Amino acid sequence: MTSRRQHGFSIIELSVAMTIAGVLLALGAPAMSGYLQNARLGSAAQAIYGGLQTARAEAVKRNQDVEFVLTSSALESTTADSVVLDAAGKNWVVRQRASASAAYALVEQKAAGQDLGGVVIAADAPAVVFNSLGGTAAGVPTTIALTNPVLGTCAPGGPVRCWNVVVAPGGQVRLCNPDASLAAGDTRRCN
Repeated sequence: MTSRRQHGFSIIELSVAMTIAGVLLALGAPAMSGYLQNARLGSAAQAIYGGLQTARAEAVKRNQDVEFVLTSSALESTTADSVVLDAAGKNWVVRQRASASAAYALVEQKAAGQDLGGVVIAADAPAVVFNSLGGTAAGVPTTIALTNPVLGTCAPGGPVRCWNVVVAPGGQVRLCNPDASLAAGDTRRCN
């Protein structure tokens, strides 16, 4: 009599493998959620940083003042003139006015939509105006802080990696970590 070889897995082997996979997924889900929230926070900070750099470059290129404006206005239904400035706005607009009596011309805009999740934005001022030399027209530093209270506070070693976007009076835009526990010489540190 010839013996038959069995191929495949038994139901017991499959159920053990499925149980192990389920336990691993359950353990990894919170860490993955935190990673995704921190990625959203970093992405929002990078977008604001890029918008500020665009505004500065356009001011130098056009040899005129160019504004970077935070807003909560729906960008699909507003114009560069009608956006409402909001220091906690998740959308931003880069706009330029040829003269005091002219309407604003749109340079670039970004609507965050639902992409930001629990990200909170808090700026010193809702607008940063760059002059034709690339410096800020107000001559004062501006900080835009990005946090995510859904994940927790920005404590050293905590689950949240918060970001600040800092604009110096000379126009330099910097993305930095507000964590005060970083060493004084650390280039990621804000101060």
